[in-house]
Amino acid sequence: MATPAGETNGVEEHPSDTDEVPRVNGHLDVNGDPSSGSQTPETPQHQLPDPPSPEALEELQAFDWEDFEARYEAALLRASEEEKAILKEAESLSKAWAAAASSHDDARAVKRLQTRQRFVNLSEEKLSQKQQHYVEVVRAFESALALLKSS
Repeated sequence: MATPAGETNGVEEHPSDTDEVPRVNGHLDVNGDPSSGSQTPETPQHQLPDPPSPEALEELQAFDWEDFEARYEAALLRASEEEKAILKEAESLSKAWAAAASSHDDARAVKRLQTRQRFVNLSEEKLSQKQQHYVEVVRAFESALALLKSS
């Protein structure tokens, strides 16, 4: 609901010097909305610094390149050590994965071999039963022929 003209809605339009001004990312929040964290074109996140005065340029001290180089080399050594540690861990994990996969494959191979052995044993048993049956059939024919010859 809109506030009628001439009446205030409880919000001061012009803050006094003692009021705290809301800030977003270190900049004044022109909307006055402390919950608004969005950047608008009016409030750029990064402002370019003022160009240095000639006096400030003369006051610059010499940069310590040796210290910078030492810190850079130390950072490279730390990064190299971290990389070696990561590679070592990756290698050990890879070996563990390969060993686990190998043992799993070995277990499956043993099961396949056992299945083949059972199949061969059953086939041999079946063949033996057929052979026994044929032997009995041949004996029956022989005895039938013997009976026919004797009669």
